[in-house]
Amino acid sequence: TNLVYDIYENPTLIEEHQVLIMPLLSDLVASAPAGFEGMATMINTHISNGFKFKNPKIQKFELESGLLKLKTYFQKINL
Repeated sequence: TNLVYDIYENPTLIEEHQVLIMPLLSDLVASAPAGFEGMATMINTHISNGFKFKNPKIQKFELESGLLKLKTYFQKINL
């Protein structure tokens, strides 16, 4: 979560952090508990979209959406 938040606060870090975050997103989707697969996929999609777009406003929107869903995800699975 901190890596994504760092990018949200400073979009110039996006390329540097992407290589660290992408494997974590894959693990999140692969290890999602039953019933949470869709939510994990949605988090992955939002954060991955943050990497795809070059417009800082769109990057921030996608990263913020992913972070909010990630927070909810962890609350629901009690981590």
